[in-house]
Amino acid sequence: MMGSVVVWKMALANLRKHWKQTLLTAAAGAIGAMLIAISIVNYDSIEHSSKTWIENRLGPINWKLTPADSDRHLFTSEQVKVIRGHTDIAGEQYYILPYISTEASVMSAKTPNNYEQAVTSLLLMGFSMEEAASFDGDRAALWNNGLEDDELILDIETAKLLEVKQGDVVKLLTKNGDNLLRVREITETTGLTGYQEGGNYKGSVIVTEQTARIMADIKDDGYPHILVTSFDPDISLNAMFLLPEIDYTVTYIKNDFINKANKMKFTMLIGLISSIAVISSLLFMRQVLIMIGESRKGIYGLLRAIGLTRGQITSMFMVEAVLLSLLSSIVGTIAGLGGGMALVDWVYGAYAEQLARMTGESMKISAYITMRSAVVLFVAIVAFMLAVSLFAARKAAQINIVEALKGKISNTRPRKIINKFMIWLFFAAGAYLTGMHIYDSLIDTKEITSDNMLFLFISWIISCIFMLYLSYILVGKAAKPLSSLLALLRVPALSILLAVKYPRQYSGRAFTISLLFALVMMTITFTLTLTAVNVSFTSVDRTNQTVFGYGSYASYRSDDEREKIKAAAINDPTISMYVEKTLVVEPFMINFLENRGAQAVIPVTDGLAGKNGFKLIDRAKQFSSDEEAWNAVRSNPEYIILPLYYMSRGGAYDAEFMPVHVGQKLKLPVYEGKMRMMEEKWQAVDEIEFIVAGFTDDESKMNLNDVYAATFVHETIAERLQPYGNKWPNQHEQGFVLFDFNYSDVKLSQLLEQQFVINDISTFKVPYLIHLSDELVTKQFGTGFVGFTIFSALIGLMGLAVIQYRAVQERIKHIAMMRCIGVPDKQIYWIFVAEGFTVSLIGLLIGTAVGFSGSHLVIQAVTGTLQSHEAPLGVYYAYPIIIPVLVVLALLSLILNAAPARAAVQIKAAEALRINED
Repeated sequence: MMGSVVVWKMALANLRKHWKQTLLTAAAGAIGAMLIAISIVNYDSIEHSSKTWIENRLGPINWKLTPADSDRHLFTSEQVKVIRGHTDIAGEQYYILPYISTEASVMSAKTPNNYEQAVTSLLLMGFSMEEAASFDGDRAALWNNGLEDDELILDIETAKLLEVKQGDVVKLLTKNGDNLLRVREITETTGLTGYQEGGNYKGSVIVTEQTARIMADIKDDGYPHILVTSFDPDISLNAMFLLPEIDYTVTYIKNDFINKANKMKFTMLIGLISSIAVISSLLFMRQVLIMIGESRKGIYGLLRAIGLTRGQITSMFMVEAVLLSLLSSIVGTIAGLGGGMALVDWVYGAYAEQLARMTGESMKISAYITMRSAVVLFVAIVAFMLAVSLFAARKAAQINIVEALKGKISNTRPRKIINKFMIWLFFAAGAYLTGMHIYDSLIDTKEITSDNMLFLFISWIISCIFMLYLSYILVGKAAKPLSSLLALLRVPALSILLAVKYPRQYSGRAFTISLLFALVMMTITFTLTLTAVNVSFTSVDRTNQTVFGYGSYASYRSDDEREKIKAAAINDPTISMYVEKTLVVEPFMINFLENRGAQAVIPVTDGLAGKNGFKLIDRAKQFSSDEEAWNAVRSNPEYIILPLYYMSRGGAYDAEFMPVHVGQKLKLPVYEGKMRMMEEKWQAVDEIEFIVAGFTDDESKMNLNDVYAATFVHETIAERLQPYGNKWPNQHEQGFVLFDFNYSDVKLSQLLEQQFVINDISTFKVPYLIHLSDELVTKQFGTGFVGFTIFSALIGLMGLAVIQYRAVQERIKHIAMMRCIGVPDKQIYWIFVAEGFTVSLIGLLIGTAVGFSGSHLVIQAVTGTLQSHEAPLGVYYAYPIIIPVLVVLALLSLILNAAPARAAVQIKAAEALRINED
């Protein structure tokens, strides 16, 4: 029957006649479509941005080889030949690219503004251009053009920061000197020109292999690293050949990047937000179509009375629903795609400018969706709407002819379609899962694993639905208490009575609206709390970002370099203006334990024992402050401050040693630092007795491996230990000049970085800047997810307004009768305001409560990973944000309900009694 021209003409006539209803319905459907479209844009943008990020940073690069146990830490030319000879294994073709790398800075000549630009923390790479053309075939033309020893290639982002163009001359600086080079090419950040070695670099600089050897001070023909790729799609990124004759370490670099990108995509959160959008859309469209069906029951009853079947009624309603679905889908898809694109750029761009100045592998999120995705999205939305329409059409056809003709449908309670057994089954299942959720999240917090994640998620969602169901039972029995309470606010008792009555009469509709708000608020609460926890967990302010209390350092390899750094700190007016104090440290490694790692020995001087002395985990009772403990070590050679792991010695790792306590006298043997054979006996060359003044948390090791397991002693003890000191193979620095300034001021830190480069010092580092990017990335994603979720709530409010307008239209005769019997406009007004506000507020409160319980589960899982000495998380629940969001959404709900209520007041009784429902 749907193919009948008459049916289509009747459907179009209905839509034109009830044009207000058509617009409201189309708006509701478009809102649902917008939610789906925005979620798809959100997901596609993150998915595409992560793939682009990996392509830009790696391109063809799949693996990296590094010498494992070599004193020189280089692959010899003979070893490179052997590896190259094994790249065609069992028909699986690999390509290799040996390269030289070091950290560098680039300084441009004076610009028209008479200002020297400098960019630090760049990766300098040199390799064979011929081999690069084979390795990176997509950019073979670039590498085949060749490169001279006095030329370099810059990526476009670095060139913008330097304000240079092709042909300009720049100064290249490394620890081993500087050189003037001409910019040969400025290229896109892709593949080899975007590769940053997985470290904390701002960009890349490509030079010839010969120039790289000079700048990296590699005089022979060896290579510190080899990049490997394969264009065979059947070769797993987790697979890499190993050669027994060469000992090397494989870094599965592309696989690591993919894993990192997957973590950054927060798949669970995106899925949660998207699922809430889909559920919200389903609730909206279903409810509005059901309301349309109810408004048509008079005419449908008449048609049934003259002989039409339920199937024919279903077909008639289905045609009308199809037209509404198409209109809603078109409007909603276009608006959702446009709004989603704008929203992505807005919410994910909150920290884009700061991240652009930070070091680290930060992923930029850009709005993206393909035409194919848009078409698939539209088709999916149409199919989704049609499925909902079919359900509503079947429900519209289930009418009682006599009641429909009498016009009693809107005044009677909906017929129950499930029996008491199903009700009790739902109640029992809901109570069980809610109880399990409360127990798992609040009483005996479960560890979240892949095995129980699905059950925890389902029990969380069911808890929200069940708690909402219980709240409606309670509200239904609380009409009198509510009347008494709201009477204090001068809300008429009749308004409260009818406001409670109507939701109970239309329980499915009221429950649908409340469930929508509950799910959205649950997601907002969970997302805000999880973001707050993640930001607190990754906060740079939560962990030590200094080296012995100093916010930055510059390394040196000779006395001349040290004096050059100190002179720059004194003579450069910008540096001397902000740097309050400097300290020179020259750590060396000492073995105090057999078959254990060496410890860095640091003498405690005046500069170290002052206000910059970083926090002690524990100290001896005779010291009332950390400063007293530091001063004791500075003035008395009997005292020592040990790294944290001495407190926890014992157990499986150090079974033969007992833990050390503060105030304890401890004899430490001193072993010569050298390579030993497996059976060679350890012979102590000295033994020193100390009193343990305290323990440090050893956080400085994350900034410098030269100060790993830092052990603090008196200057005379350091002099005594110096002859037995050694350096690890990867410790090349003689020492460090530490600088005290306001390192948490990002702009100041970046200014000092530039000033040191201008003074030909490229080793200046600020750990705070290096690690701040991780926190900003977390904030970036958190802002995005919270923004999308709150936007979903705002769209939900629009849907509430649409449904309330429909409620006014379908009760138009009820309103007319109340006007006729003398019910004041004020009471009619408050009926609709109180009804809509109560329905939405119940959902918001339940959603907040259940959202907090789910958040508690995640918080306990995160805090359970903290060590006893670690600083606690600064934020547990995002009350300062969640409560204002809850209040704002409730107030917006109140305001939006006021408009339909005013429309109800403006209806004239005589006109309402004469017209049909529209």
